[in-house]
Formats: sequence, structure tokens, C-alpha cells
Amino acid sequence: MTKAIAHTYSIAHEYRIQITSALFATCALLVVLYAINVYVVISRTISLQQTESQVSAIGSQVAQLDAQYLSLSGDITPVALKSHGFNQGQASLYIPRTDSIGRIALGGHEL
Repeated sequence: MTKAIAHTYSIAHEYRIQITSALFATCALLVVLYAINVYVVISRTISLQQTESQVSAIGSQVAQLDAQYLSLSGDITPVALKSHGFNQGQASLYIPRTDSIGRIALGGHEL
């Protein structure tokens, strides 16, 4: 057992510069990966905040347009439509529902 420990110590002693360099290189690589991950998190957070501000701006514009639509559609009356040349349409044909149409609809075919 002491031979194995002595052998391990001699190998570690011979390659201590390489082992230390490998550990420092691994630490440096991990620091670079950590910095990249922090940058990604920060950039995504900023992007999310910008998107949320755009969503709220568009939402307020939609609310304004909705209010404008409601105010305009509330002014539409049959008298106003007639003044613009619109009139009540007449239905020329009425297609009654028959048993054959009902059977087709039950079979899965919709008209």
C-alpha cells in the first residue's frame, strides 16, 4: 500500500506543473462559461422587458381603437344608413330544412 502511495506521489510530483495548469485552464474555462451565461440571462431579461413594454403600448392602442369603434358603431342607426343610400334587403328565397338535409348532416356531411 505504501508503494502505491509513494508511486502516486512521485507521479503527482513529476506532473505537478501540468496538473496545476490543467486545473487553472479548467477554472478559466468555467469562468468564461459563467460569464457567457450571465450575459445571456441579462440580455434575455432586457429583451423580455422591451417586449412587455411593447405589449402594453399595443394594448393601449387597441383599447383606444376599441373605444373609437364603439363610439362610431353607436352612431349607426337605420336613418343614418338610409341617408348614405343603404336600404333594407329582401330575402328572395328561403330554403326550408328537409329530412334529406337532416340525414346528410347526421351522416357527418355538413352543408
